[in-house]
Amino acid sequence: MTTWVTTPAEGNRLYSGVSLRLLDELTNQAPLGCVKALLDIQASDGTWRTTDIQDTRSPSSVVSYPWLERHAVVTGLQPQQYRVRLTADYYIPYYQLNSDGIAFKAYPYNDANPPTQFALIPSDTPLLPATNYPFANYIPVLRGVVVDSTRKLVANAYVTQGNTERALTDPSGNFALPLRWVQSGTTIPIDAADQRTGRSGSIDISFPTAISRSQTISIS
Repeated sequence: MTTWVTTPAEGNRLYSGVSLRLLDELTNQAPLGCVKALLDIQASDGTWRTTDIQDTRSPSSVVSYPWLERHAVVTGLQPQQYRVRLTADYYIPYYQLNSDGIAFKAYPYNDANPPTQFALIPSDTPLLPATNYPFANYIPVLRGVVVDSTRKLVANAYVTQGNTERALTDPSGNFALPLRWVQSGTTIPIDAADQRTGRSGSIDISFPTAISRSQTISIS
C-alpha cells in the first residue's frame, strides 16, 4: 500500500488573476451541460492568441488559473494581459453583450513574492439561456430574431422584458426570452439593443398569444 505524505516544505502558494463563478441565469445555480473556458494572451501589438492552458474548475463551477505566471524567479518580469472566453452547450455568456471575453492581468509570482494583484473572491459570471436551453414546460418563452434596418441578423443583441428577464441573441440573431412574471391578457414591450453599436428597437406583444409564433425586433 502506498501512502502519500505532504510535508510543509512541499507546499505551494497559488494565486489566480481571475476567478469566475459560472451561474445559470435562470436558476442561479451551476450551469447545465458543458461549459468550456478558452484562455487567450495578448501580444505586444494588441492582438489575441489562444493558448492551450487549461483552467482549474471547482465543484461549484468556479473557473480559475492558479498556476498562471508562477515563476521560479520573478525579478524583471511584467504582468501579462489575458482574457477568458466561454463556450457553453445551452448558454450565451452575458459578457458578450459588449465584449469578446473577460480580460484580466496576471502578475508574476512565486512563494516568496506574491502577485501584486489577484482575485480574492470569485466573480459571478451569468450565463443566459440560448435557444436550445431546456426550459421547463411551465415557463413561457418568447422566441424570435433581432435584425437591423437592412434586415441583417444581429448577434449579441440584448433582449429584455423590463428589468425582469433578459437574453442575448446567438450568432444567427435568434433569442429565447423567458417570461415568468407576466400576467396573462396584458400587452408588454420587449426591448432589444446592440450595445456595441448603440442601436436599439422595441415591439409590443400580447401575452400569452405572442409566444406561439416567432417575433422580429428591428433595431436602428
